[in-house]
Amino acid sequence: MNLSYIFCYTLILIGSYLLGAIPFGVIAGKMAGIDVRSIGSGNVGTTNVWRALGPVAGVTVFLLDLAKGAAGTLLGLFVQGNGQKEMFALCALMAVLGHIFSVFLRFKGGKGIATGLGAMLGLWMPGALAAFAVWLILFLLSRMVSLASIAACIFLPIIAWSFHLPSAVAAVITLFCAVAIIKHIPNMKRIVAGTESRVSFSRRDKTKSTFAQDTAEDIHE
Repeated sequence: MNLSYIFCYTLILIGSYLLGAIPFGVIAGKMAGIDVRSIGSGNVGTTNVWRALGPVAGVTVFLLDLAKGAAGTLLGLFVQGNGQKEMFALCALMAVLGHIFSVFLRFKGGKGIATGLGAMLGLWMPGALAAFAVWLILFLLSRMVSLASIAACIFLPIIAWSFHLPSAVAAVITLFCAVAIIKHIPNMKRIVAGTESRVSFSRRDKTKSTFAQDTAEDIHE
């Protein structure tokens, strides 16, 4: 591999990282005159934006975070063509790491779930949809987005290796799922202690909850 290829690959990876690093949650907050990092959980992902700014902003940030994950992954496809599976995998990883360790936020960020889902849609759509199905089932049963997220992150590497994906692809999936699980350690402690917040579907339940109870750092962050 000559220097021109190395330079090209490096630019692609940096581009994927920078796409992932765009802090849409912070941008949405600043447009509303609010720093979401100083409200609720202080996280920059969908859940905290939803709580701080409302559902429209929350859904918008979720879709943008998902899109940047997919765009970061597909950057390798557009530049390198369809044969560079390892490049797609590394671009997916860089996009997710960009969200979790954003250069624009002094290498802080969210938990990488929404961006990771977008990256997986670009990298391996059947696996992404299967993991989302696991998340949805666990979420509806438990009403804990963090528990559903952790379960999906455990499930995804298992099926990646079971379906004999290229080793580089399966390894990258395993790595960014492991990072996401590590980011959820505080949530795991609250789940064990029985203090993790749950999403309320009824108006009656919502009237019993307080904003402080809803500040746990959840899935889309």
